[in-house]
Amino acid sequence: MGSFVIITEEPYEPGWLTRNLFGATARPRPPRPAETLDLEKTAFQIVDFFVAHDYLHQPLVPPQHSREATYATQCLFTRSGDQLVWADPTLEWFHLAFEPRCLRLDIHPLLQPVTNEDAWPDGQLAEGLDPHEIVAPILDIHLFSRPIDLVEIPYDATVAHPWAMIEFQYGEFFHPGRPRAWTEEQPLAIDLAKLFGCRVEARLLT
Repeated sequence: MGSFVIITEEPYEPGWLTRNLFGATARPRPPRPAETLDLEKTAFQIVDFFVAHDYLHQPLVPPQHSREATYATQCLFTRSGDQLVWADPTLEWFHLAFEPRCLRLDIHPLLQPVTNEDAWPDGQLAEGLDPHEIVAPILDIHLFSRPIDLVEIPYDATVAHPWAMIEFQYGEFFHPGRPRAWTEEQPLAIDLAKLFGCRVEARLLT
């Protein structure tokens, strides 16, 4: 299990060695643009970017806020009986989820999707399945009213504090070596940086 996430820039505090030998300086968290506090509007702007770059099919109907936990957000939930519920009522969250088939194969410049052909052993597809239909990842777009603790679950370690996150859930198809081609020079990265008013970073959550 695991996800590939694109998140808002983290502040940077250089260690003694990099500060004294290489002249590295601290990089504080950039101020958040006020317009991104409209979580729903910002989420749909991100959808528009994905559509414009041919990574996502144009939704036929506007997607709705999903209250489902994802691999990256499950630590923001608490258990109530047999259900997971949002733990902090003071933290606003807007979440759009897109099934794998909503993605386009043109997303290859960003990451490697998994198709039916990839998922079936020896390419022995069941009758009627489209070999090129994408079965992973799920695309999740998250906007928060303030930075969250992003936790690496197996190590119970907080690894970042994003207020915006784009998540690709691979589920059973996750492995750390799966190719991805994320760079900060990509058109999508540039669009996101302008929207967020800061650099965007990518990492794996295992």
